[in-house]
Amino acid sequence: MNKSIVVVALVLALAACKDDTSMSQKAGSAISGTAADFVAGLGEGVDKRMSVTLQIDPGLAARGLTVTQGKSRGMGSKDAAVYVVADKPFKGKLVARALDAEGTEIGRAVVEEEFAADDARYVTFTFNEEMDSQLVRTYAVSAR
Repeated sequence: MNKSIVVVALVLALAACKDDTSMSQKAGSAISGTAADFVAGLGEGVDKRMSVTLQIDPGLAARGLTVTQGKSRGMGSKDAAVYVVADKPFKGKLVARALDAEGTEIGRAVVEEEFAADDARYVTFTFNEEMDSQLVRTYAVSAR
């Protein structure tokens, strides 16, 4: 059902109620609630669309690193960010390989990072301009 019809019906139903709340207050509450639900749903949809599939090298755990989430930086962007949690100090290179639908590497980015024990943050990988980010299905993350 169309949301505007629901809002109008809700406003009319509220107007039929006999209490001290004005019809404009009731309508405003109904509309703001619907708008808040819409914005929350929109945010969830954008968040899901930006999430990327990750393959995490088991060797990261041996170095005290955990990767919990990955996100693209938007349509056409050559950047991907992963959230890294460090249980113990780490200093070295993190590598992200962009893989297509067949699992073929189509891009690679390397960043030098340093984490203290009990540290965490997003790490951004920037891929070459030539890489077609629309072909990427998975990012494989490892350390050197």
